Amino acid sequence: MPYGLYLSAAGANAQSHRLEVLSHNLANINTAGFKPHMAMLQSQHAEAIAQGDVPPGQGGVDDVGGGIGINPTVTMFEQGPIRQTGNQTDFAINDEQSFFTVEHGGKQMLTRAGNFLFDSQGTLVTPGGDPVLSAGGGRVVIDKTRPFQAMDDGAIVQDGVRQMVGLVRPKEKGDLSRVGENLFESLTPLVPVADRDRQVTSGALEMSAVEPTKAMMELIEASRVYEANVKLMQTQDDATGQLISRVLRQG
Repeated sequence: MPYGLYLSAAGANAQSHRLEVLSHNLANINTAGFKPHMAMLQSQHAEAIAQGDVPPGQGGVDDVGGGIGINPTVTMFEQGPIRQTGNQTDFAINDEQSFFTVEHGGKQMLTRAGNFLFDSQGTLVTPGGDPVLSAGGGRVVIDKTRPFQAMDDGAIVQDGVRQMVGLVRPKEKGDLSRVGENLFESLTPLVPVADRDRQVTSGALEMSAVEPTKAMMELIEASRVYEANVKLMQTQDDATGQLISRVLRQG
């Protein structure tokens, strides 16, 4: 394959990946607590430099580069906008460091989505049915036949009994591994949030952190770059075909 065609193909592949990531983010602009993905692209050395045959920075033909490579996507943990819902079992976290704890697949998982509800058994769950864990690690359960109240510190109060919704912080956000759309698993021990540091609002939700206008502009940009690389591939393919035809005619 001609080297230029290889570079254009690598560029088209990278932008195709970026388009998928951006489209996925846009599809979740209404998902509570959603944290967007970011496509990570990295320029690569030419094969001779990558294999150590030629040192970089010599100004030779190998310094033109080896195209674009695709690295694993990363999660952007910026705070999303807070929206009042009026539903008292909706909770919004007002800081970027804390996460709710839920039980998923027999494991403790973390989420920023606080759109909780009580199921038929009186257990506080996520829309997907995962039980919400309390600050003590158990499930939050009430008697649905009796009144209860949700407090701004993330407590469910019934008959004078307070059950605090679990709130923790990872030591580093880089320790979190995404599981599905809105769940994260910590690879290191978690730190419980002290009562005085709990910044939770009842009757509100943290919405998706995706900025629609910015994401749409990036989507258009990526689409145009992808099309440019495809056109370059077509141009180089046509040029190669014409060169082969001339050689054959001369032969």
